[in-house]
Amino acid sequence: MCANKIEKILLVGNPNTGKSTLFNLITNSYAHTGNFHGVTVNAQETTFNIEDKKFTLVDLPGIYSLSPNSYEEQFSIDYILNNNNCPIICVCTNQTLKRNMLLYFELMQLNRKIILVINKLDNKTNINVQNLEKILKVKIILIDAKNKKNSAQLLTLVKENMFFNNKIYLKNNVKLNAFKQKINNFNYSVDEFDFFCQKAYCNDKYYCDKLKIENNVLNEIDNNYLEEQMQEKYHFIDNVLKNINYNSQIVVGKSKLDKFILNKYLCIPIFLLIMTFVFYFTFFSVGAYLSNLLRWLIQDVIGNNVSTFLSENVKSIWLVNLVKEGIFGGVGTIVSFLPQIVLLFVFLALLEDSGYLSRLAFLVDDALKKVGLSGKSVYTLLMSFGCSTTACLTARNMNDKNAKVKTALLTPYMSCSAKLPVYVVIGGAFFGASNVAIIMLLYILGIIIAIILSMFFEKTYLKSNAQTFILEFPSYRKVDFLHLYKITKINIKSFMLKIGSLLFGFSILVWFFENFTFSLKYVQSEDMKSMIQCVGEFIAPIFKPLGFGSWGTASALLTGIVAKEIIISSIAIFNNINTSSVNFMQNISQSLTNPLNVVFFTPASALSFMVFCLLYCPCVGTISVLRKEVGKKWTIISVLLQFFIAYATSLIVYFVFKLTEIYGIFTVILFTIILFFCCSSIYNFIKLKKTDVKCLNCTNNKCKLKK
Repeated sequence: MCANKIEKILLVGNPNTGKSTLFNLITNSYAHTGNFHGVTVNAQETTFNIEDKKFTLVDLPGIYSLSPNSYEEQFSIDYILNNNNCPIICVCTNQTLKRNMLLYFELMQLNRKIILVINKLDNKTNINVQNLEKILKVKIILIDAKNKKNSAQLLTLVKENMFFNNKIYLKNNVKLNAFKQKINNFNYSVDEFDFFCQKAYCNDKYYCDKLKIENNVLNEIDNNYLEEQMQEKYHFIDNVLKNINYNSQIVVGKSKLDKFILNKYLCIPIFLLIMTFVFYFTFFSVGAYLSNLLRWLIQDVIGNNVSTFLSENVKSIWLVNLVKEGIFGGVGTIVSFLPQIVLLFVFLALLEDSGYLSRLAFLVDDALKKVGLSGKSVYTLLMSFGCSTTACLTARNMNDKNAKVKTALLTPYMSCSAKLPVYVVIGGAFFGASNVAIIMLLYILGIIIAIILSMFFEKTYLKSNAQTFILEFPSYRKVDFLHLYKITKINIKSFMLKIGSLLFGFSILVWFFENFTFSLKYVQSEDMKSMIQCVGEFIAPIFKPLGFGSWGTASALLTGIVAKEIIISSIAIFNNINTSSVNFMQNISQSLTNPLNVVFFTPASALSFMVFCLLYCPCVGTISVLRKEVGKKWTIISVLLQFFIAYATSLIVYFVFKLTEIYGIFTVILFTIILFFCCSSIYNFIKLKKTDVKCLNCTNNKCKLKK
């Protein structure tokens, strides 16, 4: 085992074999599980005890073989090769054992110490474990990670160090041996050197780079050797499975539901119907009820009592207002949206665990390839609906650099959960029950703009190369309520930590800047201007064409760069909303319609503001991750481009909305259609005039006929 005092064990396997589920079971952790690229981006390490012994279990991103096809696969292979003394738990499934065995075969070529774990995903495929152990000469255990069966037996094997190695050799190849003679051994072990040479002789660039093979030696590579090698490996695997009467013809993930889910005419309507239900359930219905209940608890029960106590016992007015407005008015407002944010995460987890999101990735893969992305991007973009910061991290799994940059740059255009309070409060004030349609359209708008931007990048600066996309269809699964509970617990904890640190601190800072002058005097009259008012008045003219040119809206947008949740709490502070009032949220909504307040809107400017919040600069957390993942240059370009796109889109939305108020929606739609056809005709005419056709009777390049 490893030389460290705490023995390290690597958890290795194909994607979707239950690796992370087993990791959670052994270590009592809550790592995210799923079969998407990027679910496990880096190694997840957790120390656990088996009686008096300590171990570190390392969950690596899923790989199909020891030849990398993406960032996370290369990460896993690097980790395996760099920790060549650490034993391995190799995870397979009884459904896909034939394919899983390829990875096991290559690990045995490296002469690694292994326990082979077969995760039982169904009761249809039976495996004779005893016969398989005799053939492979390793310890094998059949477990059910999801239902927590036989994990104790695995821990016993680990404790007793029942890891075995059984070196597997390929047939001797004369040309390969001659190839090896021309390569220097850079202090690799004999097993590693043999394996690296075999891979390099198959023209595997990863191993060619490791061996630092010179160009003249590369010319001797036999391109047919890869096929011969794979045939030999699968011949061995087939013989093994034949001896245990394993049926390898099972189609994993096949379901009658796919006739409807994957239907080319029904797939998009089904997706839109599902998302409409999710939004309605989250933002209205149950989500709204739970938010109102939590709001009542915070504002009416706790807020009223605290405000009354402070008013009676504290003489300092600014300290009383700090607690009432800065804490209950700021943080309290955001906490009340916790149920809706958690519900959104729960629904996303449901869609992923059910197997639906895998199929969605498959459906949109061809369409995304046309704009320079792939099905791999789906998981990253869907994660952005929860949090853009964490979603940016998963973009690193793209095996093409330009596709990775594009995917990371597009994540902030997806509407994250932090923007929900803006849509609910402002949209609810002006659009009532129709706000669910407005929210749905905002999400769709973000997706459309992201696609258009990706098309632009694909045609200009970030053209993608061909990308591999391998994704398994899991069987449709029942709801795992324990997993949903864990997801909910993690999101509540994450949200409350954010509330308790970042949002709490900045809500107090916003209140301080709004209530004190630059000379640090407490603002007590209209003649005194606070720090944030001065800054807001300076930048407010920029937003006047968009319909919201007050210093309050400009300042709220500034605070939103720190975290989008702060926008609504800032508005509550600017409009002097009494946190101890019974109808606190209704008062915020009503204050937005009053022109005498610092922050106010009309229906047109409210929609324009919501669109701007959807698209403008990402929060500081996302900016910092973008800088790390795509570099300083692309991060600056991304932030500036987002502001420009947000400004232009909001301007168009505001202008069109005003036109509909004056001329009616039908007239505006008709005018838009006519304008589109006019612009299209002019474009085609100009393009036609510029087109030259060579004369068919002349070979002179200078002789051309104009159309």
